[in-house]
Amino acid sequence: YTLEAGANLISYPYRYPTSIEDALPEDIGCDISGIICEGVAATCMNGVWMGSLSHLEGSKGYWFITTGDISLTFNGCDEQECASLSRQSQNLSTVPEGYEYKQSTTQAFYFIEDIENIEIGDWILSYNGDEVIGARAWQGSIIDIPAMGDDGSDYTKGYIDTGEVPSFKILRGDELIDLEGDIPAFENNQLYMVSSLTEAV
Repeated sequence: YTLEAGANLISYPYRYPTSIEDALPEDIGCDISGIICEGVAATCMNGVWMGSLSHLEGSKGYWFITTGDISLTFNGCDEQECASLSRQSQNLSTVPEGYEYKQSTTQAFYFIEDIENIEIGDWILSYNGDEVIGARAWQGSIIDIPAMGDDGSDYTKGYIDTGEVPSFKILRGDELIDLEGDIPAFENNQLYMVSSLTEAV
């Protein structure tokens, strides 16, 4: 593949799922700064991939975000024996009842490094006003929280528009805790790093 600086929509050409680290050439470093798929994403930090997307699979499309023009040759396998060797993608838990949201054709991901008083198993929800636009369970380290945008369809009405800023909340049991921090405005196909969120006073 020949990729241009910015977002490039491509597919993974091999049949069986392969971890991002194994699928990409060894010397690529963070020339690819992020990868976005439907509802999941990964970002490269100091040569390490983080986020909910851990594997690339055939038949899926991916937005590869690059820092410059590059050529890319994937590693992978189409042989039957590879099926047993490939680890399956990270299992993302089902969103708690009452906090579901629909996949949109416009989305961004907010990678949160640290959240005040969060506990493993808590959920981080993204909102546009009172509308849930994304959710992810806290696993104890940096995680990506999706934010779904309004793409003009009926089922994304009330979702976030370009230039608006989402809000985030912790869901712990039945309790919702408002969070605050320096949160970038939404733009489609973007990966944002947020160093920390604190409980709102």
